[in-house]
Amino acid sequence: MIGATVTELADRLDEAVAVQERLLALVQRQRPEIVAARHEAVDAIAGEIEVEVRRLSGIEKARAAAAEALADERGLAATRWSALREALGPDELATITPRIERIERVVRDLELANAVNSQLVRRELDLVDLSVRSLARPDPRTSPNAYTAAGGRVSAPALAPLLLNTAA
Repeated sequence: MIGATVTELADRLDEAVAVQERLLALVQRQRPEIVAARHEAVDAIAGEIEVEVRRLSGIEKARAAAAEALADERGLAATRWSALREALGPDELATITPRIERIERVVRDLELANAVNSQLVRRELDLVDLSVRSLARPDPRTSPNAYTAAGGRVSAPALAPLLLNTAA
């Protein structure tokens, strides 16, 4: 039989999974907007992400309270999954374990998606920085990569600042 504290923890884990999955979907939805440099869309999605992160914070507090209640009920000092797992019966493990595994998978996927988006943003910022620096003075990193309107390579470095066309 599954006790009320185990059911409470399972419910809080379900809520955490739902929010983590929404966060993952938002981060994945943000990627093409970053690539296309649609800053307003990126900002709008970032606002949605912030709402979900705040929601997750509240759910995490409730999950921690449920884990603490279960640990207290079982006479455990720790609320870590490794400690709780040992105190659960087979039916309780069958209830909680898949939820823990799902959270772990979604968090890994979210970390990877977020890392990809961060790299894309860093790349864009580097390009903006290089472009701004090129406007200020010719940059030896960009001068050899200058092309004429006809598509041929420029024979001499630019005498004046230039702007990079990253779409070319």
